Amino acid sequence: MARKLFFLLVLIFSVESWSQQYGSEFEVGPLLNFQMTSLYVNNEVFRNTDGFSNSGYEANYALGVYGAYYPKPKMAIGLEFYYDRYTSSILTEDDHYNSLSLVPYFNFDPFRRIRGFYFTGGLGVAFIQEIPDYGSRVQEEDIHVITVPVKLGFTYRIRNQFTCEVGGLAELLPVVDDRVRRNALYLSLKVPLNRVFGGYR
Repeated sequence: MARKLFFLLVLIFSVESWSQQYGSEFEVGPLLNFQMTSLYVNNEVFRNTDGFSNSGYEANYALGVYGAYYPKPKMAIGLEFYYDRYTSSILTEDDHYNSLSLVPYFNFDPFRRIRGFYFTGGLGVAFIQEIPDYGSRVQEEDIHVITVPVKLGFTYRIRNQFTCEVGGLAELLPVVDDRVRRNALYLSLKVPLNRVFGGYR
């Protein structure tokens, strides 16, 4: 573990040095998401009725780290790694999803008129650590512990201080075959610690 952490730190400082040399920017730090989570679900799973519906939203969170590289002021590629929690009004109080997600993403300014404003998109992989009790209506072989989240949103960045992002999350792969997909609306805050404490202006 110590060796992996050492190589990660070496990689971060190498990218930082390289980005300074070539006039680009690299930032890394914590991220915190406030999320309104829900399920798009076949009603027979939880309500024993026909049809699909989007269950009610509930407030949740995600916590992790991110890194972003800005080769140009109006464009960035990044990576998020975070732990999140999903609940819904359709679930009982003790039922929820916990997962670890790794999401590569990009920031791009297509308009070039508002300073610090970007369009954001990303596609990644989520490893589900805990699932709710589906009861006898779902077979074990229909449950997926790896899904593919996709995100779209808008980002506002104050250089060397923080990044704020608002958008939506959905899953390309269901957590239960043809029956349950997770989705969320989110507000994200990212703080580039290497630049906040690095004397950048």
